[in-house]
Amino acid sequence: MLKDLLRAVTRPVGFLLARVSEAAASARMAQSGVLELRLDGGVKHPLVLLRHLEDAARSSSVRALLLEVESVPWGWASVQEWRDGLNRIKSRGCHVVCFCVSPGNRELYLASVATRVVVPPMGEVQAVGVGGRLRFIGPLLKKLGLRFDVEAAGAYKSLGETFTREYPSPENREAITELLDDLHKELVEGIAVGRGLEPARVQELVDASPMSAEEALEAGLIDLVGYDDAVNELLKELLGEEPNRVPYRGVEMLLRATRTLDDFLSPDPVVAVLHLRGPVTMSRQPTSRDRISPAEALPMLRALREHADVKAVVLAVDSPGGSVLASDLIWREVQRLNQDKPVVASFGDVAASGGYYISAPVKTIVARPSTMTGSIGVVGGKLVTGQATAALGVFTEAIDRGRNVGMYYPDQPFSDAQRARFKARLDETYTAFVDKVAAGRSTSPEEIEPLARGRVWSGRRAAELGLVDQLGGLEEALRQARSEAGLGPADSWRRADVIVRPARSWLMEMVPMAARVFFDGLGVGSLLMGFDKGLGGLPQLAEFVIEHPNEPLALLPAELEID
Repeated sequence: MLKDLLRAVTRPVGFLLARVSEAAASARMAQSGVLELRLDGGVKHPLVLLRHLEDAARSSSVRALLLEVESVPWGWASVQEWRDGLNRIKSRGCHVVCFCVSPGNRELYLASVATRVVVPPMGEVQAVGVGGRLRFIGPLLKKLGLRFDVEAAGAYKSLGETFTREYPSPENREAITELLDDLHKELVEGIAVGRGLEPARVQELVDASPMSAEEALEAGLIDLVGYDDAVNELLKELLGEEPNRVPYRGVEMLLRATRTLDDFLSPDPVVAVLHLRGPVTMSRQPTSRDRISPAEALPMLRALREHADVKAVVLAVDSPGGSVLASDLIWREVQRLNQDKPVVASFGDVAASGGYYISAPVKTIVARPSTMTGSIGVVGGKLVTGQATAALGVFTEAIDRGRNVGMYYPDQPFSDAQRARFKARLDETYTAFVDKVAAGRSTSPEEIEPLARGRVWSGRRAAELGLVDQLGGLEEALRQARSEAGLGPADSWRRADVIVRPARSWLMEMVPMAARVFFDGLGVGSLLMGFDKGLGGLPQLAEFVIEHPNEPLALLPAELEID
Protein backbone atom coordinates (compact mmCIF):
# COMPACT_ATOMS: atom_id res chain seq x y z
CA MET A 1 0.00 0.00 0.00
CA LEU A 2 2.74 2.45 1.00
CA LYS A 3 4.76 1.59 -2.10
CA ASP A 4 1.72 2.09 -4.36
CA LEU A 5 1.05 5.47 -2.75
CA LEU A 6 4.70 6.45 -3.15
CA ARG A 7 4.59 5.41 -6.78
CA ALA A 8 1.49 7.49 -7.42
CA VAL A 9 3.01 10.58 -5.81
CA THR A 10 6.43 10.30 -7.43
CA ARG A 11 5.42 8.85 -10.84
CA PRO A 12 5.32 12.18 -12.76
CA VAL A 13 8.68 13.32 -11.41
CA GLY A 14 10.24 9.87 -11.69
CA PHE A 15 9.00 9.42 -15.24
CA LEU A 16 10.45 12.81 -16.19
CA LEU A 17 13.81 11.96 -14.59
CA ALA A 18 13.91 8.61 -16.37
CA ARG A 19 13.27 10.23 -19.74
CA VAL A 20 15.87 12.92 -19.05
CA SER A 21 18.41 10.24 -18.16
CA GLU A 22 17.48 8.26 -21.28
CA ALA A 23 17.74 11.36 -23.46
CA ALA A 24 21.13 12.23 -21.98
CA ALA A 25 22.44 8.76 -22.78
CA SER A 26 21.05 8.96 -26.31
CA ALA A 27 22.62 12.39 -26.78
CA ARG A 28 26.00 10.95 -25.87
CA MET A 29 25.47 8.21 -28.46
CA ALA A 30 24.05 10.43 -31.20
CA GLN A 31 25.43 10.43 -34.73
CA SER A 32 26.60 6.88 -35.51
CA GLY A 33 26.99 5.88 -31.88
CA VAL A 34 29.49 3.11 -31.12
CA LEU A 35 29.36 1.82 -27.55
CA GLU A 36 32.88 0.84 -26.53
CA LEU A 37 33.65 -1.63 -23.72
CA ARG A 38 36.81 -3.33 -22.53
CA LEU A 39 36.43 -6.93 -21.36
CA ASP A 40 39.05 -7.99 -18.83
CA GLY A 41 39.36 -9.53 -15.39
CA GLY A 42 37.59 -6.57 -13.77
CA VAL A 43 34.09 -7.69 -14.86
CA LYS A 44 32.60 -9.30 -11.74
CA HIS A 45 28.98 -9.83 -12.78
CA PRO A 46 29.05 -10.62 -16.51
CA LEU A 47 25.34 -11.50 -16.78
CA VAL A 48 24.22 -8.20 -15.26
CA LEU A 49 26.62 -6.27 -17.52
CA LEU A 50 25.27 -8.14 -20.55
CA ARG A 51 21.74 -7.08 -19.63
CA HIS A 52 22.79 -3.41 -19.51
CA LEU A 53 24.46 -3.72 -22.92
CA GLU A 54 21.32 -5.25 -24.39
CA ASP A 55 19.29 -2.40 -22.89
CA ALA A 56 21.64 0.09 -24.55
CA ALA A 57 21.51 -1.73 -27.87
CA ARG A 58 17.73 -1.29 -27.99
CA SER A 59 18.32 2.44 -28.47
CA SER A 60 18.28 3.53 -32.10
CA SER A 61 21.31 5.72 -31.39
CA VAL A 62 23.53 2.69 -30.71
CA ARG A 63 24.54 1.33 -34.10
CA ALA A 64 27.55 -0.74 -33.09
CA LEU A 65 29.13 -2.37 -30.07
CA LEU A 66 32.94 -2.42 -29.95
CA LEU A 67 34.37 -4.96 -27.52
CA GLU A 68 38.07 -4.66 -26.73
CA VAL A 69 38.61 -8.24 -25.60
CA GLU A 70 41.68 -8.43 -23.42
CA SER A 71 40.75 -11.50 -21.39
CA VAL A 72 37.59 -13.44 -20.61
CA PRO A 73 38.21 -15.00 -17.18
CA TRP A 74 34.70 -16.41 -16.80
CA GLY A 75 33.73 -20.03 -17.14
CA TRP A 76 32.37 -21.59 -20.30
CA ALA A 77 28.70 -21.18 -19.44
CA SER A 78 29.07 -17.41 -18.94
CA VAL A 79 30.82 -17.14 -22.30
CA GLN A 80 27.92 -19.02 -23.88
CA GLU A 81 25.52 -16.54 -22.29
CA TRP A 82 27.48 -13.69 -23.87
CA ARG A 83 27.53 -15.38 -27.28
CA ASP A 84 23.74 -15.60 -27.18
CA GLY A 85 23.50 -12.01 -25.96
CA LEU A 86 25.74 -10.74 -28.78
CA ASN A 87 23.59 -12.62 -31.27
CA ARG A 88 20.49 -10.91 -29.85
CA ILE A 89 22.21 -7.53 -30.16
CA LYS A 90 23.12 -8.29 -33.79
CA SER A 91 19.53 -9.35 -34.52
CA ARG A 92 18.45 -5.78 -33.71
CA GLY A 93 20.64 -4.46 -36.51
CA CYS A 94 23.51 -3.46 -34.23
CA HIS A 95 26.98 -4.43 -35.42
CA VAL A 96 29.34 -6.19 -33.01
CA VAL A 97 33.08 -5.75 -33.54
CA CYS A 98 35.61 -7.58 -31.35
CA PHE A 99 39.16 -6.27 -31.13
CA CYS A 100 41.03 -9.18 -29.55
CA VAL A 101 44.55 -8.52 -28.33
CA SER A 102 45.66 -12.16 -28.26
CA PRO A 103 42.62 -14.44 -28.16
CA GLY A 104 42.74 -17.78 -26.40
CA ASN A 105 40.04 -20.43 -26.22
CA ARG A 106 37.33 -18.39 -24.51
CA GLU A 107 38.14 -15.13 -26.28
CA LEU A 108 37.93 -16.64 -29.77
CA TYR A 109 34.85 -18.69 -28.83
CA LEU A 110 33.11 -15.46 -27.78
CA ALA A 111 34.38 -13.32 -30.65
CA SER A 112 33.46 -15.90 -33.30
CA VAL A 113 29.83 -14.67 -33.31
CA ALA A 114 30.81 -11.02 -33.89
CA THR A 115 30.17 -9.14 -37.12
CA ARG A 116 33.94 -8.68 -37.46
CA VAL A 117 36.96 -9.94 -35.48
CA VAL A 118 40.18 -7.89 -35.46
CA VAL A 119 43.59 -8.88 -34.07
CA PRO A 120 46.66 -6.59 -33.96
CA PRO A 121 49.65 -7.57 -36.16
CA MET A 122 51.76 -8.85 -33.27
CA GLY A 123 48.86 -10.62 -31.59
CA GLU A 124 48.59 -14.40 -31.55
CA VAL A 125 45.54 -16.62 -31.75
CA GLN A 126 46.05 -19.07 -28.91
CA ALA A 127 42.93 -21.23 -29.17
CA VAL A 128 44.86 -24.43 -28.47
CA GLY A 129 41.96 -26.56 -27.21
CA VAL A 130 40.53 -27.43 -23.81
CA GLY A 131 42.77 -29.10 -21.25
CA GLY A 132 42.68 -29.71 -17.54
CA ARG A 133 45.29 -29.89 -14.81
CA LEU A 134 44.77 -31.95 -11.67
CA ARG A 135 47.15 -31.11 -8.83
CA PHE A 136 48.03 -33.42 -5.97
CA ILE A 137 50.06 -32.52 -2.89
CA GLY A 138 49.92 -35.76 -0.89
CA PRO A 139 53.71 -36.40 -1.09
CA LEU A 140 54.45 -32.77 -0.17
CA LEU A 141 52.28 -32.94 2.94
CA LYS A 142 53.93 -36.20 3.92
CA LYS A 143 57.38 -34.59 3.70
CA LEU A 144 56.15 -31.78 5.92
CA GLY A 145 54.76 -34.20 8.47
CA LEU A 146 51.18 -33.17 7.62
CA ARG A 147 48.26 -35.37 6.69
CA PHE A 148 44.71 -34.77 5.59
CA ASP A 149 42.54 -37.42 7.18
CA VAL A 150 39.68 -37.46 4.67
CA GLU A 151 36.64 -39.65 4.07
CA ALA A 152 34.08 -39.44 1.26
CA ALA A 153 30.64 -40.74 0.37
CA GLY A 154 30.65 -41.40 -3.37
CA ALA A 155 33.33 -43.12 -5.45
CA TYR A 156 33.76 -40.02 -7.66
CA LYS A 157 33.93 -37.52 -4.77
CA SER A 158 37.60 -36.83 -5.40
CA LEU A 159 38.20 -33.68 -3.36
CA GLY A 160 40.25 -35.56 -0.76
CA GLU A 161 42.58 -36.94 -3.45
CA THR A 162 44.13 -33.50 -3.77
CA PHE A 163 45.66 -33.84 -0.31
CA THR A 164 46.31 -37.58 -0.14
CA ARG A 165 47.50 -38.81 -3.55
CA GLU A 166 50.03 -38.02 -6.27
CA TYR A 167 47.82 -39.06 -9.20
CA PRO A 168 44.06 -39.39 -9.80
CA SER A 169 42.00 -42.45 -9.03
CA PRO A 170 40.49 -44.28 -12.05
CA GLU A 171 37.06 -42.83 -11.18
CA ASN A 172 38.42 -39.30 -11.02
CA ARG A 173 40.27 -39.69 -14.32
CA GLU A 174 37.15 -41.13 -16.00
CA ALA A 175 34.86 -38.30 -14.89
CA ILE A 176 37.27 -35.47 -15.72
CA THR A 177 38.16 -36.96 -19.12
CA GLU A 178 34.49 -37.11 -20.14
CA LEU A 179 33.89 -33.58 -18.86
CA LEU A 180 36.84 -32.17 -20.84
CA ASP A 181 35.68 -34.03 -23.96
CA ASP A 182 32.30 -32.29 -23.68
CA LEU A 183 33.85 -28.84 -23.14
CA HIS A 184 36.25 -29.24 -26.04
CA LYS A 185 33.40 -30.31 -28.31
CA GLU A 186 31.50 -27.13 -27.39
CA LEU A 187 34.58 -25.02 -28.20
CA VAL A 188 35.13 -26.57 -31.62
CA GLU A 189 31.47 -26.58 -32.63
CA GLY A 190 30.94 -23.02 -31.37
CA ILE A 191 33.84 -21.61 -33.37
CA ALA A 192 32.75 -23.63 -36.40
CA VAL A 193 29.22 -22.19 -36.29
CA GLY A 194 30.42 -18.64 -35.62
CA ARG A 195 33.03 -18.60 -38.38
CA GLY A 196 31.18 -20.71 -40.94
CA LEU A 197 33.73 -23.53 -40.89
CA GLU A 198 33.48 -27.29 -40.59
CA PRO A 199 34.20 -28.70 -37.10
CA ALA A 200 36.90 -30.96 -38.53
CA ARG A 201 38.63 -27.90 -40.02
CA VAL A 202 38.41 -26.04 -36.70
CA GLN A 203 40.00 -29.03 -34.95
CA GLU A 204 42.88 -28.88 -37.45
CA LEU A 205 43.35 -25.18 -36.71
CA VAL A 206 43.22 -25.78 -32.96
CA ASP A 207 45.92 -28.43 -33.32
CA ALA A 208 48.03 -25.97 -35.37
CA SER A 209 47.72 -23.19 -32.77
CA PRO A 210 49.10 -20.93 -31.49
CA MET A 211 49.27 -19.06 -34.78
CA SER A 212 50.08 -15.55 -35.91
CA ALA A 213 47.38 -13.01 -36.71
CA GLU A 214 48.13 -13.35 -40.43
CA GLU A 215 47.82 -17.14 -40.25
CA ALA A 216 44.51 -16.81 -38.40
CA LEU A 217 43.28 -14.38 -41.06
CA GLU A 218 44.20 -16.77 -43.85
CA ALA A 219 42.47 -19.64 -42.01
CA GLY A 220 39.23 -17.65 -41.63
CA LEU A 221 39.32 -17.42 -37.84
CA ILE A 222 39.45 -13.60 -37.91
CA ASP A 223 38.48 -10.88 -40.40
CA LEU A 224 41.16 -8.22 -40.12
CA VAL A 225 44.72 -7.68 -38.91
CA GLY A 226 45.29 -4.13 -37.71
CA TYR A 227 45.57 -1.56 -34.95
CA ASP A 228 42.95 0.74 -33.46
CA ASP A 229 42.97 3.00 -36.51
CA ALA A 230 42.04 -0.02 -38.64
CA VAL A 231 39.15 -0.67 -36.27
CA ASN A 232 38.01 2.90 -36.80
CA GLU A 233 38.10 2.47 -40.59
CA LEU A 234 36.19 -0.80 -40.27
CA LEU A 235 33.47 0.89 -38.21
CA LYS A 236 33.28 3.69 -40.76
CA GLU A 237 32.80 1.09 -43.51
CA LEU A 238 30.09 -0.77 -41.57
CA LEU A 239 28.18 2.39 -40.58
CA GLY A 240 28.67 4.35 -43.79
CA GLU A 241 29.89 7.41 -41.89
CA GLU A 242 32.41 8.50 -39.27
CA PRO A 243 31.81 6.54 -36.01
CA ASN A 244 31.17 8.27 -32.70
CA ARG A 245 32.93 6.03 -30.17
CA VAL A 246 31.56 6.43 -26.63
CA PRO A 247 33.06 4.49 -23.67
CA TYR A 248 30.45 2.41 -21.87
CA ARG A 249 31.56 3.93 -18.57
CA GLY A 250 30.54 7.33 -19.90
CA VAL A 251 26.87 6.33 -20.17
CA GLU A 252 26.71 3.49 -17.62
CA MET A 253 25.24 5.60 -14.80
CA LEU A 254 22.65 7.14 -17.12
CA LEU A 255 21.56 3.72 -18.41
CA ARG A 256 21.34 2.30 -14.89
CA ALA A 257 19.41 5.33 -13.63
CA THR A 258 16.91 4.94 -16.46
CA ARG A 259 16.45 1.24 -15.70
CA THR A 260 16.12 1.82 -11.93
CA LEU A 261 13.54 4.58 -12.27
CA ASP A 262 11.49 2.68 -14.84
CA ASP A 263 11.52 -0.44 -12.66
CA PHE A 264 10.41 1.49 -9.59
CA LEU A 265 7.60 3.27 -11.40
CA SER A 266 6.33 0.26 -13.30
CA PRO A 267 3.28 -1.56 -11.89
CA ASP A 268 4.11 -4.65 -14.00
CA PRO A 269 4.66 -8.03 -12.27
CA VAL A 270 8.27 -8.92 -11.44
CA VAL A 271 10.36 -11.94 -12.30
CA ALA A 272 13.31 -11.71 -9.92
CA VAL A 273 16.75 -13.08 -10.79
CA LEU A 274 18.59 -13.93 -7.58
CA HIS A 275 22.33 -14.20 -8.30
CA LEU A 276 24.00 -16.74 -5.99
CA ARG A 277 27.76 -16.86 -6.60
CA GLY A 278 30.71 -18.39 -4.78
CA PRO A 279 31.24 -21.17 -2.23
CA VAL A 280 28.44 -22.08 0.18
CA THR A 281 29.57 -21.33 3.71
CA MET A 282 28.32 -20.62 7.20
CA SER A 283 30.82 -17.77 7.55
CA ARG A 284 29.60 -14.32 8.56
CA GLN A 285 33.01 -12.67 8.37
CA PRO A 286 33.48 -9.71 5.99
CA THR A 287 35.18 -10.81 2.78
CA SER A 288 36.22 -9.44 -0.58
CA ARG A 289 35.15 -12.66 -2.34
CA ASP A 290 31.71 -13.77 -3.48
CA ARG A 291 30.03 -16.34 -1.26
CA ILE A 292 26.63 -17.88 -0.55
CA SER A 293 25.87 -17.69 3.16
CA PRO A 294 22.59 -18.40 4.97
CA ALA A 295 23.05 -15.17 6.93
CA GLU A 296 22.83 -13.21 3.67
CA ALA A 297 20.81 -15.47 1.36
CA LEU A 298 17.94 -16.49 3.65
CA PRO A 299 16.57 -12.97 4.31
CA MET A 300 16.62 -12.32 0.56
CA LEU A 301 14.77 -15.56 -0.23
CA ARG A 302 12.15 -14.74 2.43
CA ALA A 303 11.73 -11.22 1.08
CA LEU A 304 11.15 -12.58 -2.43
CA ARG A 305 8.58 -15.02 -1.07
CA GLU A 306 6.70 -12.27 0.77
CA HIS A 307 6.91 -9.55 -1.91
CA ALA A 308 3.55 -9.32 -3.69
CA ASP A 309 5.02 -7.88 -6.92
CA VAL A 310 7.34 -10.88 -7.39
CA LYS A 311 5.48 -13.54 -9.37
CA ALA A 312 8.38 -15.89 -10.09
CA VAL A 313 12.06 -16.28 -9.21
CA VAL A 314 15.07 -17.46 -11.19
CA LEU A 315 18.00 -18.70 -9.12
CA ALA A 316 21.14 -17.87 -11.11
CA VAL A 317 23.52 -20.30 -9.42
CA ASP A 318 27.27 -20.23 -9.95
CA SER A 319 28.81 -22.23 -7.10
CA PRO A 320 31.15 -25.20 -6.51
CA GLY A 321 29.28 -25.91 -3.26
CA GLY A 322 30.75 -26.04 0.21
CA SER A 323 29.22 -26.55 3.65
CA VAL A 324 26.42 -29.14 3.78
CA LEU A 325 24.82 -27.38 6.74
CA ALA A 326 24.73 -24.04 4.93
CA SER A 327 23.47 -25.75 1.77
CA ASP A 328 20.68 -27.46 3.70
CA LEU A 329 19.51 -24.26 5.37
CA ILE A 330 19.32 -22.52 1.99
CA TRP A 331 17.67 -25.61 0.44
CA ARG A 332 14.83 -25.35 2.95
CA GLU A 333 14.20 -21.68 2.20
CA VAL A 334 14.27 -22.36 -1.55
CA GLN A 335 11.77 -25.18 -0.95
CA ARG A 336 9.45 -22.81 0.93
CA LEU A 337 9.76 -20.21 -1.82
CA ASN A 338 9.01 -22.86 -4.44
CA GLN A 339 5.81 -23.82 -2.58
CA ASP A 340 4.49 -20.26 -2.92
CA LYS A 341 5.86 -19.14 -6.30
CA PRO A 342 7.41 -20.71 -9.40
CA VAL A 343 11.18 -21.02 -9.01
CA VAL A 344 13.51 -21.92 -11.89
CA ALA A 345 17.23 -22.59 -11.48
CA SER A 346 19.63 -21.27 -14.11
CA PHE A 347 23.03 -22.92 -13.77
CA GLY A 348 26.09 -20.86 -14.69
CA ASP A 349 29.70 -21.93 -15.04
CA VAL A 350 29.51 -24.28 -12.04
CA ALA A 351 26.49 -25.50 -10.11
CA ALA A 352 27.82 -28.62 -8.46
CA SER A 353 27.64 -30.37 -5.12
CA GLY A 354 26.25 -27.75 -2.68
CA GLY A 355 25.42 -25.57 -5.69
CA TYR A 356 23.16 -28.37 -6.94
CA TYR A 357 21.88 -29.05 -3.41
CA ILE A 358 20.42 -25.54 -2.97
CA SER A 359 18.70 -25.85 -6.37
CA ALA A 360 17.27 -29.32 -5.79
CA PRO A 361 13.71 -28.27 -4.73
CA VAL A 362 12.89 -26.35 -7.92
CA LYS A 363 10.69 -27.82 -10.62
CA THR A 364 12.81 -26.76 -13.60
CA ILE A 365 16.60 -26.61 -13.93
CA VAL A 366 18.17 -24.93 -16.96
CA ALA A 367 21.89 -25.34 -17.67
CA ARG A 368 24.36 -24.47 -20.37
CA PRO A 369 25.93 -27.42 -22.25
CA SER A 370 29.29 -26.45 -20.71
CA THR A 371 28.05 -26.01 -17.14
CA MET A 372 29.88 -28.19 -14.61
CA THR A 373 27.21 -29.76 -12.44
CA GLY A 374 26.31 -32.85 -10.45
CA SER A 375 29.00 -33.87 -7.93
CA ILE A 376 26.20 -35.14 -5.71
CA GLY A 377 28.30 -36.50 -2.87
CA VAL A 378 29.90 -35.62 0.43
CA VAL A 379 33.47 -35.37 1.67
CA GLY A 380 35.04 -34.28 4.94
CA GLY A 381 38.09 -34.55 7.14
CA LYS A 382 40.77 -32.66 9.01
CA LEU A 383 44.40 -31.62 8.65
CA VAL A 384 46.56 -33.65 11.04
CA THR A 385 49.53 -31.59 12.22
CA GLY A 386 50.85 -33.62 15.16
CA GLN A 387 53.91 -35.06 13.40
CA ALA A 388 54.89 -31.68 11.93
CA THR A 389 54.56 -29.81 15.21
CA ALA A 390 56.48 -32.52 17.07
CA ALA A 391 59.37 -32.11 14.63
CA LEU A 392 59.39 -28.43 15.61
CA GLY A 393 59.46 -29.26 19.29
CA VAL A 394 55.77 -28.66 19.98
CA PHE A 395 53.98 -31.50 21.76
CA THR A 396 50.38 -32.03 22.87
CA GLU A 397 49.17 -33.90 25.95
CA ALA A 398 45.53 -35.01 25.66
CA ILE A 399 43.37 -35.29 28.79
CA ASP A 400 39.92 -36.35 27.62
CA ARG A 401 36.83 -37.48 29.47
CA GLY A 402 34.92 -38.68 26.46
CA ARG A 403 35.88 -41.15 23.73
CA ASN A 404 35.44 -38.62 20.94
CA VAL A 405 36.51 -35.40 22.64
CA GLY A 406 39.57 -35.14 20.40
CA MET A 407 37.81 -36.28 17.25
CA TYR A 408 38.43 -33.02 15.38
CA TYR A 409 41.66 -31.99 17.11
CA PRO A 410 44.53 -31.69 14.63
CA ASP A 411 47.17 -33.42 16.77
CA GLN A 412 46.28 -36.98 15.69
CA PRO A 413 44.28 -38.88 13.03
CA PHE A 414 40.85 -40.35 13.62
CA SER A 415 40.84 -43.47 15.75
CA ASP A 416 39.07 -46.49 14.27
CA ALA A 417 35.94 -45.73 16.29
CA GLN A 418 36.04 -42.04 15.38
CA ARG A 419 36.56 -42.86 11.70
CA ALA A 420 33.59 -45.20 11.72
CA ARG A 421 31.42 -42.53 13.35
CA PHE A 422 32.60 -39.83 10.95
CA LYS A 423 32.05 -42.07 7.93
CA ALA A 424 28.57 -42.93 9.18
CA ARG A 425 27.77 -39.21 9.35
CA LEU A 426 28.97 -38.75 5.78
CA ASP A 427 26.90 -41.70 4.58
CA GLU A 428 23.79 -40.36 6.33
CA THR A 429 24.35 -36.92 4.78
CA TYR A 430 24.91 -38.47 1.36
CA THR A 431 21.66 -40.44 1.63
CA ALA A 432 19.76 -37.28 2.60
CA PHE A 433 21.35 -35.39 -0.33
CA VAL A 434 20.31 -38.09 -2.80
CA ASP A 435 16.80 -38.22 -1.32
CA LYS A 436 16.35 -34.46 -1.74
CA VAL A 437 17.58 -34.53 -5.31
CA ALA A 438 15.23 -37.45 -6.08
CA ALA A 439 12.28 -35.58 -4.57
CA GLY A 440 13.06 -32.49 -6.63
CA ARG A 441 13.46 -34.57 -9.78
CA SER A 442 10.19 -36.43 -9.07
CA THR A 443 11.92 -39.80 -9.16
CA SER A 444 13.29 -42.35 -6.72
CA PRO A 445 16.60 -42.35 -4.84
CA GLU A 446 17.40 -45.63 -6.59
CA GLU A 447 17.25 -43.82 -9.95
CA ILE A 448 19.36 -40.88 -8.77
CA GLU A 449 22.07 -42.68 -6.77
CA PRO A 450 23.96 -44.14 -9.78
CA LEU A 451 24.12 -40.60 -11.22
CA ALA A 452 25.42 -39.22 -7.92
CA ARG A 453 28.46 -40.76 -6.19
CA GLY A 454 30.22 -37.39 -6.41
CA ARG A 455 30.57 -37.51 -10.20
CA VAL A 456 30.82 -34.23 -12.12
CA TRP A 457 28.86 -33.95 -15.37
CA SER A 458 28.70 -31.39 -18.14
CA GLY A 459 25.35 -29.66 -18.56
CA ARG A 460 24.78 -31.57 -21.78
CA ARG A 461 25.27 -34.97 -20.12
CA ALA A 462 23.25 -33.87 -17.08
CA ALA A 463 20.31 -33.04 -19.38
CA GLU A 464 20.54 -36.48 -21.00
CA LEU A 465 20.53 -38.11 -17.55
CA GLY A 466 17.63 -36.07 -16.16
CA LEU A 467 19.62 -34.03 -13.63
CA VAL A 468 18.83 -30.96 -15.76
CA ASP A 469 15.52 -30.29 -17.52
CA GLN A 470 16.61 -28.21 -20.49
CA LEU A 471 19.68 -26.68 -22.07
CA GLY A 472 19.88 -22.92 -22.31
CA GLY A 473 20.81 -19.81 -20.41
CA LEU A 474 19.23 -17.07 -18.37
CA GLU A 475 16.86 -16.04 -21.17
CA GLU A 476 15.43 -19.57 -21.37
CA ALA A 477 15.13 -19.70 -17.57
CA LEU A 478 13.26 -16.37 -17.56
CA ARG A 479 10.94 -17.61 -20.30
CA GLN A 480 10.21 -20.77 -18.29
CA ALA A 481 9.62 -18.78 -15.09
CA ARG A 482 7.18 -16.46 -16.86
CA SER A 483 5.34 -19.44 -18.26
CA GLU A 484 5.06 -21.14 -14.86
CA ALA A 485 3.81 -17.84 -13.39
CA GLY A 486 1.07 -17.64 -16.03
CA LEU A 487 2.61 -14.65 -17.82
CA GLY A 488 2.04 -15.08 -21.52
CA PRO A 489 4.19 -13.66 -24.34
CA ALA A 490 1.92 -10.62 -24.66
CA ASP A 491 1.86 -9.85 -20.91
CA SER A 492 3.97 -7.00 -19.56
CA TRP A 493 6.56 -7.89 -16.93
CA ARG A 494 9.88 -6.66 -15.65
CA ARG A 495 13.08 -8.35 -14.61
CA ALA A 496 14.70 -7.47 -11.29
CA ASP A 497 18.31 -8.55 -10.73
CA VAL A 498 19.10 -9.20 -7.07
CA ILE A 499 22.76 -9.63 -6.14
CA VAL A 500 23.53 -11.01 -2.69
CA ARG A 501 26.78 -9.37 -1.59
CA PRO A 502 28.66 -10.48 1.52
CA ALA A 503 29.56 -7.83 4.07
CA ARG A 504 32.79 -6.03 3.21
CA SER A 505 34.77 -4.00 5.71
CA TRP A 506 37.09 -1.23 4.61
CA LEU A 507 39.96 -3.35 5.94
CA MET A 508 39.06 -6.27 3.64
CA GLU A 509 39.14 -3.89 0.70
CA MET A 510 42.36 -2.13 1.65
CA VAL A 511 44.60 -5.00 2.79
CA PRO A 512 44.80 -6.84 -0.57
CA MET A 513 45.48 -3.55 -2.34
CA ALA A 514 48.20 -2.58 0.15
CA ALA A 515 49.76 -6.04 -0.13
CA ARG A 516 49.90 -5.80 -3.92
CA VAL A 517 51.55 -2.38 -3.75
CA PHE A 518 54.05 -3.60 -1.15
CA PHE A 519 55.09 -6.74 -3.01
CA ASP A 520 55.21 -5.01 -6.37
CA GLY A 521 57.46 -2.40 -4.80
CA LEU A 522 59.82 -5.19 -3.71
CA GLY A 523 59.79 -6.60 -7.21
CA VAL A 524 58.39 -9.98 -6.16
CA GLY A 525 54.79 -9.53 -7.29
CA SER A 526 55.26 -11.55 -10.46
CA LEU A 527 57.00 -14.33 -8.50
CA LEU A 528 54.10 -14.60 -6.07
CA MET A 529 51.58 -14.57 -8.92
CA GLY A 530 53.48 -17.35 -10.66
CA PHE A 531 53.60 -19.42 -7.47
CA ASP A 532 49.87 -18.92 -6.92
CA LYS A 533 49.11 -19.92 -10.53
CA GLY A 534 51.25 -23.01 -10.13
CA LEU A 535 49.13 -24.09 -7.19
CA GLY A 536 45.85 -23.20 -8.93
CA GLY A 537 43.05 -22.97 -6.39
CA LEU A 538 44.77 -25.14 -3.78
CA PRO A 539 45.42 -22.42 -1.16
CA GLN A 540 41.75 -21.37 -1.12
CA LEU A 541 40.63 -25.01 -1.19
CA ALA A 542 42.88 -25.97 1.72
CA GLU A 543 41.70 -22.92 3.66
CA PHE A 544 38.06 -23.92 3.17
CA VAL A 545 38.66 -27.51 4.28
CA ILE A 546 40.65 -26.41 7.34
CA GLU A 547 37.90 -23.95 8.32
CA HIS A 548 35.28 -26.74 8.25
CA PRO A 549 36.92 -29.69 10.05
CA ASN A 550 33.81 -30.77 11.90
CA GLU A 551 31.22 -30.96 9.15
CA PRO A 552 30.57 -32.78 5.89
CA LEU A 553 31.29 -30.79 2.73
CA ALA A 554 29.38 -30.85 -0.52
CA LEU A 555 32.22 -29.33 -2.53
CA LEU A 556 33.37 -29.69 -6.13
CA PRO A 557 36.88 -31.10 -6.70
CA ALA A 558 38.30 -27.57 -6.93
CA GLU A 559 41.84 -28.73 -7.71
CA LEU A 560 40.76 -29.00 -11.37
CA GLU A 561 42.05 -26.13 -13.52
CA ILE A 562 40.53 -25.95 -17.01
CA ASP A 563 41.99 -23.89 -19.86
